[in-house]
Amino acid sequence: MDEQVRWVTKAEAVRELEVSLSTLDRKIRRGEIEVRREGRRVYVRLEGPTYVSDDELLRRSLAREDKLQRRLWELDGRASKLERERDEARESASAGRQAYEEMEEADRKERTAHGRTKRLAMRLGLAATALFVICALVTWQLLT
Repeated sequence: MDEQVRWVTKAEAVRELEVSLSTLDRKIRRGEIEVRREGRRVYVRLEGPTYVSDDELLRRSLAREDKLQRRLWELDGRASKLERERDEARESASAGRQAYEEMEEADRKERTAHGRTKRLAMRLGLAATALFVICALVTWQLLT
């Protein structure tokens, strides 16, 4: 019985073998895959029938679907984790912002109180000076 062999382009070989172009090139360099060149075109030797059976196509598509489902599940889990981290960071930033605003409010109140105390001390000092001057004048009047 003759062995079924076909020659396909590198692009077709990549699709059928389900590998990347760089992986196919690496296999070609290692001699794992036989190639034939016609001018600038490169053909890859593949074993099997010229046309792939429906069962084989179905098997490949189911395998790809399973692989994509697993990848989707992994990415969904990763997205959930990133969303949780984002929410935690937002809560932390919100708590930090709230603490900052509370400190800013306390500082503003303290500055206001300090300003009032300073004005009161100046008025008290002025009143004491005025009282001292008046007492000195009264004493001067009494002595003279």
